[in-house]
Amino acid sequence: MLSVLQKSLHYLFDRVEAAFNLFFDDDWNPFYQLGALSFYFFWILTVTGLYLFIFFETSINGAYDSLQYLTNEQWYLGGVVRSLHRYCSDALALTVTLHLVREFSLGRFTGTRWFSWFTGIPLLWFMFAAAIGGYWLVWDQFAQYVAVATMEFLDWLPTFGDPMARNFLSNDTVSDRFFSLMVFLHFGIPLFMMLAMFIHISRVSKAKTNPPRGLAIGTIIAFIVLSLIKPAISSGRADLSQTPVNIPIDWFYLNVYPLIDYWGPGTVWVLLVGISMFLSFLPLIMKHKKVPAAVINPDRCNGCGWCDLDCPFDAISFEPHPNNKSPRIAVVNPDKCTACGICTGSCPSATPFQTIDELKSGIGIPDYSIDVFKHEIINKLGQLKGKDRLIIFGCEKGADIEQIGIKNTIPISLPCIGFLPPSFVDYLIRKDHADGVMVTGCCLENCYYRLGNQWIDERFKGERSPHLRTAAAKDYNKVRVRWAGAMELPALKSEVNNFSQLLDSGKVSEDIGNIRFQKKGKNYFGQALFYAAIILFIGYFSNSPTYTQIEEGEATIKLSLRHTGQIIGECRFRSDEEMLSLPANMRLAKVCPRERSSIEFQLLINDVESYHKVVMPAGLNNDGRAKLYHRFTVKAGMHKITVKLKDHRDLDDYNYQETREINLASRSVLVIDFDPDTKKFIILGGTSNKL
Repeated sequence: MLSVLQKSLHYLFDRVEAAFNLFFDDDWNPFYQLGALSFYFFWILTVTGLYLFIFFETSINGAYDSLQYLTNEQWYLGGVVRSLHRYCSDALALTVTLHLVREFSLGRFTGTRWFSWFTGIPLLWFMFAAAIGGYWLVWDQFAQYVAVATMEFLDWLPTFGDPMARNFLSNDTVSDRFFSLMVFLHFGIPLFMMLAMFIHISRVSKAKTNPPRGLAIGTIIAFIVLSLIKPAISSGRADLSQTPVNIPIDWFYLNVYPLIDYWGPGTVWVLLVGISMFLSFLPLIMKHKKVPAAVINPDRCNGCGWCDLDCPFDAISFEPHPNNKSPRIAVVNPDKCTACGICTGSCPSATPFQTIDELKSGIGIPDYSIDVFKHEIINKLGQLKGKDRLIIFGCEKGADIEQIGIKNTIPISLPCIGFLPPSFVDYLIRKDHADGVMVTGCCLENCYYRLGNQWIDERFKGERSPHLRTAAAKDYNKVRVRWAGAMELPALKSEVNNFSQLLDSGKVSEDIGNIRFQKKGKNYFGQALFYAAIILFIGYFSNSPTYTQIEEGEATIKLSLRHTGQIIGECRFRSDEEMLSLPANMRLAKVCPRERSSIEFQLLINDVESYHKVVMPAGLNNDGRAKLYHRFTVKAGMHKITVKLKDHRDLDDYNYQETREINLASRSVLVIDFDPDTKKFIILGGTSNKL
């Protein structure tokens, strides 16, 4: 089942990415930059958040008023910054989610990549916690809904403290210290998140944390435009005596919150923790076939370090050479090696110009040695005749070059195109084994092994060692590089056919520079359409469709009690013998049991039982305070409310009772509490008459 899902997602991503390549080209395609875009949005959130903090007041009234000032009085800067902070936060959730799903579809979560996958799961929790806490700071009606729902959600977890939702029973229970705490958390959680982000990429060499400049500029302009045409604004001021109406919920972060009302917090906790655990152990559930790691040949390795510079997964280190042929020798960490073969392509000893029976390189992968590669080429060269002999070197993860099927052309597929040593192209052209060589592979920014095609691109341009050395191989009319993804086979086939015809005619191209390193170019009109779609998508789902927690004509009742039950048992006096047997500091004559009774609470509405519960005392020894919190809705209007409390299990009747007639307005909130000091019920909200 998981394999089918993985293949289906891979199929979908391939087609969507190919469509985006039509107007973004490989290097700006946002699907190839999801991880880098996530870092980019994080830094935007950091900068905009610092600016907002300058004007933010950490108090109940000041929090709302300060953000209103930024939105209305300083709309040209503060309002834009606030909106940018909001929308880039949503964009971060979107790119992180797509990044996770895409990595799963590509199978890049097992083997050496398990660490990055596993450490990415806590990042999701940090991201959501930081965003949800940020909504509280606005302290409007939406923030009120988020705060109350979050506290009720957290209160489901077993704790020894009082229910946190009690802090939001009424406007009087919310203090300025709450906002100071929330500011601390809203800054502290992203700091932990930043640390987790760098742990996430710690086992990835040369991790991409910055998107291309063009994509970064286009993205920030798009969100500035969104901030201007649909600024982020506050809803009405928070009022805990009323239930918010038509909540403008952010579906990127709060998509499970309506489920808390429908399913209950316990079910949602099981869902979220279950998904997290499933994702965490997915590398164990879907194990990949273990491939042999790259091996070092001590007789050929001179410790040059090129393989270490090129390894995408930091799998190579060095130690003193055992044969003293050079100061050091490369060492491969098998737990990090993916057997991509990029190290073989970087090894200077991997050259076919050697006059030895068996070609050996300083480093190579056991399943596909450089000697096997050379013999595969030699065996296929016999198929080439005439003056349009063409060899295509491709990648197993890119366009399937075996399907090209053009006369007098032989395809050779490699684990990764980074496996190809440039000296082999020198050899084929200089020795006149082929009239032309086409090098292809995954799209330039989409190498399955991250950097293989980039290194080849730089090697063939002479920007990275090893590079092409012979003048024949540097002839732009004989060697071409064209990157093509799995869905770009028709375009690649067309270019191969044109190249073959050019070789057959012997003509020299008039536009040499653009032919050798083929790029499709950028369609800025298509990019504008993409940014417009992003603006519409994020702009809409950032606060639409609205969520209605209760319907018109309903009211909310919140039950929140803290009371210590009576002691079970009776006190007694120790005998003289018992007193003498105890240390002097423990000789108390009177001893009482610690265990407390449970409490029993009953609520009747119009003489009909609406709620009844027996609550056990807290503490390991059942000697703590019993705590109760429950929220539900009733029809608005006049009701006869009867509350009863019994604090000893052996009592025949409730020892605390009170009845009132209360008129509840639509969407109003009625709070029922109990004061353990005065032993009286506290009933807040509505218009009541004591009976």
